[in-house]
Amino acid sequence: MDRTVPAPARGAASLIAGTHRLFRALSDAAFPIGCAACPEALASPEERGDLPLCEPCARGLVACGEPFCLTCAQRGGAPRRCAEPAHVRLAAAFVFGEPVRALVHAFKFGDAPDLARPLVRHAWATAAFARARRPELVVPVPLHAVRRRERGYDQAALLAREFGACAGAPDVAALARRIPTRQQARLSARERAGNVAHAFTAVRPELVRGRRIALVDDVVTTGATVDACVRVLRGAGAAGIEAWAVAYEPLE
Repeated sequence: MDRTVPAPARGAASLIAGTHRLFRALSDAAFPIGCAACPEALASPEERGDLPLCEPCARGLVACGEPFCLTCAQRGGAPRRCAEPAHVRLAAAFVFGEPVRALVHAFKFGDAPDLARPLVRHAWATAAFARARRPELVVPVPLHAVRRRERGYDQAALLAREFGACAGAPDVAALARRIPTRQQARLSARERAGNVAHAFTAVRPELVRGRRIALVDDVVTTGATVDACVRVLRGAGAAGIEAWAVAYEPLE
């Protein structure tokens, strides 16, 4: 059977594509997209790149450097020199200051799920992920079902999918948040630990058992959420766990 598209159909498709480009160009000119971190407008697609940042703000991205021991960082130790296998290592791409804060807030609260891919692409190019251990599974820190319905998507699950594609490992929803916890950002370090202490449960223990896991979240601060998830994953028999995040913000 000849499946060649007739010439009129090809012409119509070309016309539609051209019209779309014209309207996009007019829209860009009339309503330029603004930088996520400052009032600067991003009028041209070339200037925008794949992150909504102007050039000066993009230069403000600060890398965290190589992976480090989150447990030692919590305890005031020497996180870059730790060799304790029971401790949790964190690969975080950026320091959580501006403009990363603006990007993450737009991603989580600004109905911008499409930011997952460029955020991970830029994270993957940093030293943190050049030295990260390659996992067999990528597991997101889950949202509670209520908050997921409110937001419309689970930001950590979207990041885990992109990180999994980069690492060549499947992303698996192996954890569930059984308690609708308060937002960690509004709590002290002690309150954060209590808030999530019993919030998670393993829903796919047979997939986790004996596997090397990358546990993904958007931002790690005190590590309380990571610790709670690690306890559950270890209880399910995970062979090794490394935390992955777009950003790290130590809580003073």
